[in-house]
Amino acid sequence: MKQKIKVAFAHSNISPNTQGIMAGITDYIRDKGEWELIIWADASTESLTFLKERGCQGAFANIQTSGKAQKLKEIGMPLIAFNALQSMLTLPYISADPNQIAQVAYDYFKSKKFSHFGFFGLTEARWSIERLESFARRVERDGGILHTYNGDQMPIKNEAVPLAKLWIDMILNKGQQPLIDWLIHLPKPIAILVSNDILACHLSTVAAEAGLNIPDQIALLGIDDDQTLCNLCTPPLSSIAFNFKKAGFDAARLMDDIICGRQNLQGQWIRIQTTGVKERGSTDICAVGDEDLIKALKYIRAHSGSPLQVEDIADYVCISKRTLQMKFQKILGRSIHEEIIKAHVEIAKSLLIETNLSIETVALRSGFHYSSNMRRAFMHFTGMLPHKYRQVHRAH
Repeated sequence: MKQKIKVAFAHSNISPNTQGIMAGITDYIRDKGEWELIIWADASTESLTFLKERGCQGAFANIQTSGKAQKLKEIGMPLIAFNALQSMLTLPYISADPNQIAQVAYDYFKSKKFSHFGFFGLTEARWSIERLESFARRVERDGGILHTYNGDQMPIKNEAVPLAKLWIDMILNKGQQPLIDWLIHLPKPIAILVSNDILACHLSTVAAEAGLNIPDQIALLGIDDDQTLCNLCTPPLSSIAFNFKKAGFDAARLMDDIICGRQNLQGQWIRIQTTGVKERGSTDICAVGDEDLIKALKYIRAHSGSPLQVEDIADYVCISKRTLQMKFQKILGRSIHEEIIKAHVEIAKSLLIETNLSIETVALRSGFHYSSNMRRAFMHFTGMLPHKYRQVHRAH
């Protein structure tokens, strides 16, 4: 009987993100049929050396700093890093694309007619700095100014420091008052992108302490779509979601290539693709002064999983259909019908990625009368048909 290839998943903290990555790796292993995945609750040099000595041929490891990456490289076993805070040198690593995040966030905020933008993040984490820089470039490309909170950088003293510890150190170092002052003096209304959900939840709490209203004065958008965290916030936090499972599958395929000698360790970047914004209460607003329009938009979002007629929305708002259509075109630059279809498409995107429902069932649950209508809408908004969208955004 052929001996299986042993590969480890070495972690010290299982988060929803790492669970998704693990699911993708597991899918690849099941497809291969000749791998054995070893779950190991530690990514220290000692642990990975121990695993190699016992026949492990590669590992996906929780590696955060350049110093640790350099030490682990000397073990001589193929490694792919996740949860990296600093450069991984020549080690391949799993991380989201900051330019894609910036584009998704900016397009989302602009669709809500915001003209003031902010960013709040960690100054120690490379991924947070890259998200800030990418978002700043995107805002400035349109002639805007990005308002950022300038926190003091805290040195990373521990190779296994958790993200939450960096956040706590930042707050303990300066206290909350400078952050409150920053929020109070921002132009309003403002849309703030936060580098991850845990920081966005913290910012939501600080905004409440400062007496500021979310989303009317400050619209908050997190990153990662950690649903437990997002739903704990008041109001619930909107967040940019990722396909972690596909990233895990892609990482496992790269590991296979490295073990088989088809590729070398060259600092390859396994991109975690975004799947769009999961909208919740923290961004449930459009930065326009027209109450009729705001009321109509909220109605569309609240009923986006059901068929919608322009007449029904006009009746709800208590204005004529023609007046409502004119307001949409004049203020938002798009028709009310286009807004309805866009809302249906967002529901369909989630169902295509997160479920195995048939295209016909997805269409019905997304508010489309027929799957043919959904196909036309997907071509218009995504440039691909629903089955292709599912194929691209699923693990494989």
